[in-house]
Amino acid sequence: MSSADSAPARRVSLLTLGCSRNEVDSEELAGRLAAGGWELGGEPGESDVVVVNTCGFVESAKKDSVDTLLAASDTGAKVVAVGCMAERYGKELAENLPEADAVLGFDHYPHLAERLDDIAAGRTVDSHTPSDRRKLLPISPVERPAAASDVEVPGHAGWGPRVLRSRLDDAPVAALKIASGCDRRCSFCAIPSFRGSFVSRHPDEVVAEAEWLATQGVRELFLVSENSTSYGKDLGREVGGTRALEALLPRLAGIDGIERVRVSYLQPAETRPDLVTAIATTPGVADYFDLSFQHSSEAVLRRMRRFGSTDSFLALVDQIREQAPEPGSARTSSSASPARPRRTWPSSNGSSRVRGSTRWACSATPTRTAPRPRATTASSRPTSSPNASPGSPRWWRS
Repeated sequence: MSSADSAPARRVSLLTLGCSRNEVDSEELAGRLAAGGWELGGEPGESDVVVVNTCGFVESAKKDSVDTLLAASDTGAKVVAVGCMAERYGKELAENLPEADAVLGFDHYPHLAERLDDIAAGRTVDSHTPSDRRKLLPISPVERPAAASDVEVPGHAGWGPRVLRSRLDDAPVAALKIASGCDRRCSFCAIPSFRGSFVSRHPDEVVAEAEWLATQGVRELFLVSENSTSYGKDLGREVGGTRALEALLPRLAGIDGIERVRVSYLQPAETRPDLVTAIATTPGVADYFDLSFQHSSEAVLRRMRRFGSTDSFLALVDQIREQAPEPGSARTSSSASPARPRRTWPSSNGSSRVRGSTRWACSATPTRTAPRPRATTASSRPTSSPNASPGSPRWWRS
């Protein structure tokens, strides 16, 4: 037996911040790391490397990401930043946070196991240089599926025949990514610049991943993307085109072992009547409408570079109430941050309020959902470091 064969496996901990899309990306990274010979660890202090999948949209999320990276460095392990904040700021983050041994972008994901080998061995890995990822795919949506094979899109790899996803918990609910990126140019949002243009996953690939999740004990699929109402616009008519989501829902709901399918991230100005009908009437699909009602004033919406109006939004709500039996209403905060599937509490008027969300979730039966684990084990993430953030604590505002 060679010394390499007898050497103990190196251990890595994955800490996930941000939305459910990041959770999918972390499980893809876990699959890649396991395939590359890394053992997924539990406590960061017991690992050789801690990988923090960061969030980089609003200031509070960036601060959480920096605090978590600092806390991870206190464990004595090597620390690697990945995810949205790393992709968005790259070398700038590395320069302001020397506690991180590397800041890696999405293009590093296919070779992450090798990069961690380098980092664990003390070799220097160049930090990610940010760029506008919208420029990586054609402007025309119909040309993107062919071009996407040459672009790293997190959460879109490894289905048929190779599975590149390892579950990080045994929860019966799992996020399932149906698309990535966004073609909107909302004035308050930087997501398209670092997540790229909108690109759908082929329905067969989505179904294959859902079937695998069912074999892992998943009973509810939570469909996620930056904009689910755009799903299929870049796919051909043979799979449904702009009506691909309506065709996909019954396929997912019909998978053995799957008891419920929920759709998230619907744009109200793009929510079609037939999509409302599909969600409200397809057996196994929850009559749950996750809608980003961030305002109804046409003047404000136009300044936000969004569409819709009070009348059109109220008409949509009326349609939902007609299709879904006794749907609950929900309130929204004034923040313009993206929605995240957090805990939901019934409110005093019988509606459900989604914590920290800018979306209204209309559901026939408001329920309390369990908080989602954020690390490779049931243990919580490291507590915030008492150390101050290096450099200016608000450097990311620029």
